[in-house]
Amino acid sequence: MKTRGVPDFLLLFLTALLVGFGITMVLSSSSIFALTSFTSGGCDYCGGDELYFVKRQSVFLLLGVVGMLVAMNIPFSFYKRNFLLIALVSFFSLLLVLIPGIGKEVNGARSWFEIGSATIQPAEFAKLGLILYLAAIISKKGNGIQKLKSGLMPPLMVTGMFFLLIVVQPDLGSAAILLGCALIVMICGGAKIRQLVGLGAPAVTVALLVYITAKPHALNRIYSYLNPWSDMDGTGYNIIQSWIAIAHGGLTGTGFGKSIQKYLYLPERHTDFIFSIMTEELGFIGASVFLLIYLLFLLRGIHICLRVKDTFASLAGIGVVSMFAIQAILNIGGVTGLIPLTGVPLPFISYGGSSLLVCLLSTGFLLSISREVSRQKVEEQLQKQPYAM
Repeated sequence: MKTRGVPDFLLLFLTALLVGFGITMVLSSSSIFALTSFTSGGCDYCGGDELYFVKRQSVFLLLGVVGMLVAMNIPFSFYKRNFLLIALVSFFSLLLVLIPGIGKEVNGARSWFEIGSATIQPAEFAKLGLILYLAAIISKKGNGIQKLKSGLMPPLMVTGMFFLLIVVQPDLGSAAILLGCALIVMICGGAKIRQLVGLGAPAVTVALLVYITAKPHALNRIYSYLNPWSDMDGTGYNIIQSWIAIAHGGLTGTGFGKSIQKYLYLPERHTDFIFSIMTEELGFIGASVFLLIYLLFLLRGIHICLRVKDTFASLAGIGVVSMFAIQAILNIGGVTGLIPLTGVPLPFISYGGSSLLVCLLSTGFLLSISREVSRQKVEEQLQKQPYAM
C-alpha cells in the first residue's frame, strides 16, 4: 500500500490568507447595504442586520473548508476513476437549471438553484467537472489528441455543449471562464492550436449571437467600455463609480471600513466590485499586497502541477489554476476598465457561496496533488539512500 505524502503547506497558508482577505472585505463592503437597504425596501431578506452577508459567507466558508479538507485527503486517483460521473452530474445540473420552476432567475439569468434561503450556481461546479473530464480524456488519448476526428473533436464537442448551456442562461462571464480553462487544458495536453482556433471560432461566434439575442442590453457593456462618459448616469455609471473608488484610495487607502463608495454609490460592492472597495480602503499598497499573494498562490499551484508525474493530475491541476487566473483577470480587468464588465466574482474574495465553495474544493484537489508530489519526493530520496546494515 502506498503511503500518502503531506499537503503543500505554502499553498495552504496562501489559501488561508486569501479567504481571510475575502471575509474581511465582505464584512466591510456589505455592511452599509445590508443595514440601510432593508429600511428602503431594497433588501427585505437582510432584516436590517449589517452582518447579514458576512454571516452567510461565513457559513459557506466553513462548508468550503470542510470540503477542502475532505478533497485534500481523497487520492487524486479517485477523481481519475470517477471523472465521468462528476462530469455527467455537472452537465445535467446545467440542463435542470434552465427549466422554469426548477432554476431560479436572478437579474435576468436563470442560473441558480434555490435551496431554502440559499442559492447554488451550477455553472461554478460545471467548470471543475469539465476540467476533470478533459484531463482524464486527454491523458488517456496521449498523442492521439493531435488527431482531429478521433482525438480533438470529442472533447471539443463536450466543451461546446457545456459552453452553450451556460451561454443560454445567459451567463457569458462563466461561459468565457469555462471555455478558457478548457482550451488551456487541451493545449497543455498536446492539442494543435490551429485546429482549436479553426473549430472553436465559429462556435464562439454563434454563442455570442445567442447571448446578444437573449440579452439585448449586453451591447451596452461594450458601449460603456468604449466611452462610459457618454452615459454617466446609465450604462457608464458602474465603471465610473468604480474608478472613483480606486482613485479615492490613493497610495495608502482611506482605512479599513472607511470607504465612501460603499454608501450605495457603487452597485454590487460586495460581489462584482469588491476589488474597487478593497483598493479604496487599502490603497495601492494594500491592493498590491493582495495581488502579490494571489500571484504566489497561482505560481505555487503551477509548481505543484509541473512536479507531479501523473498526466491526469498535472492537466487537471493546470485547469484549476487557470480557472482561478482567468476569473481574477476578468473581474479585476472589468472593474478597472481594462476590459468590458463581465459580472464574474473575484475568487476567494467576492460574496457568493457557490464561488467560494468551488474555490475551496478546487484548492483541496490541488492539495491532493501536492500530497502525491510529496510522496514521490520521499520515494526518490529513499532510493538514493544506501540500505542500512
